[in-house]
Amino acid sequence: MKITKIETKVVEIPVKSPYVFSHGVLKAFANVLIWVYTDEGVVGIGEASFVPGGGVSEETPESTKPMIDKYLSPVVIGEDPFDIERIHKKMDECVPRNLIAKAGIDLALWDIMGKALDLPAYKLLGGMYESRIRATYTLSIDTAEKMAEQALFRKNQGYLTLVIKIGRDPEHDLERLKLVRDAVGWDINIRLDANEAYTPDQAIRIIRKMEKYEPEFVEEPVKRWDLNGMARVAASVDIPISSDESNTTLESVNKILCKEAADIINIKISKNGGIYRSKKIAALAESAGIPYLVGGANTYEVGRQACRHFAVSTANAQLASEGCAPASQSKIDDVTKKIITYDDVGSLNGYVTVTSGAGLGVEPDDEKIKKYSVT
Repeated sequence: MKITKIETKVVEIPVKSPYVFSHGVLKAFANVLIWVYTDEGVVGIGEASFVPGGGVSEETPESTKPMIDKYLSPVVIGEDPFDIERIHKKMDECVPRNLIAKAGIDLALWDIMGKALDLPAYKLLGGMYESRIRATYTLSIDTAEKMAEQALFRKNQGYLTLVIKIGRDPEHDLERLKLVRDAVGWDINIRLDANEAYTPDQAIRIIRKMEKYEPEFVEEPVKRWDLNGMARVAASVDIPISSDESNTTLESVNKILCKEAADIINIKISKNGGIYRSKKIAALAESAGIPYLVGGANTYEVGRQACRHFAVSTANAQLASEGCAPASQSKIDDVTKKIITYDDVGSLNGYVTVTSGAGLGVEPDDEKIKKYSVT
């Protein structure tokens, strides 16, 4: 089997209401869909997903589509889709980094391999380690009262873990946590995500005040490049610290572990370069005794289904995960015919499972893709 052609489309789907976090305000999902064709008629679909605006990633949909079309596609076409190590090596030799672009191709390759063998992708990734993944819901920054109201609504919907976005106005973050904890009680896990908003001294001061409300962890409290600062925070507070923006490559995760800058690694398949690379990062974290979760960018159902295949087939990836759950942002539509919804989370008592089918198990909705495609 040989790869014969690669196609890409930028697809943009609005959200019902603006989603606020410390980096900025999200008004739409804008991602790149990738189709990889083979000479045996098997076609794989992948997704390169982003957090647009706010400096979260150096890649954008507008830069990723030509990166794939002009640079990555020529070195991938002609290869056997099963030779994934070779393909990643060739992509790295062509251009450095650009992990989100490479992730989109990576996902399509796993889709092809599964379809060619009539197996779900997780069977090729280690098999079924755990059939369910606990879902999380992330609360957009708002007034403390509105966030508490939303938290209680999601608890009643079936969620067992909630994530509170913080950092846009740090002096009010303690009040947000207090009101959410008062609203949902102590039987719900609460996580905090600062998205790099604090200085190290500020983080230590505020997180110490938050400890009495027992958050499960605080994610990326300081700038991603300040690993020394994050290590100082981790050593100074009792609440575990999670790494997200600061971990991208295998090398960056190794630095985090060596500096003891984080207690948890947030693996995001798109940010970390695809399932193949994410498996390597998971193994590195496991060797250091560090747990990891499967985070999500502003990802459509293609990428979310890939997250589920990764999570159910990877030991120690069973921490509650947003990447496997329905998107917390209120996008008005999706690009596949079947999606996992908030109601599905409730029916499974706070969990989600992999949708059945060969490969990634997704069926693109051509009409919706056409409707939301942008040039």
